[in-house]
Amino acid sequence: MPIIRPVEQQRKETCRIKLDAGIMDKVRQYCEWAGVTKIDEFFQQAADFVFSKDKGWLAHETEKCTVEEGE
Repeated sequence: MPIIRPVEQQRKETCRIKLDAGIMDKVRQYCEWAGVTKIDEFFQQAADFVFSKDKGWLAHETEKCTVEEGE
């Protein structure tokens, strides 16, 4: 079962990135396999996945929220 799936449209911002050709080939292959028609959906969900799993980031976000609440 694919981790990345098509999603409904949301407000988007445009960015420009450069990737190694081999990585981009894998991204295209994954999107084709998973039925994702827009590559930006892959990057959106991949970023969301990283943000939800990176313990250092989650600790930083928790600390940031605690500091903001204490102000």
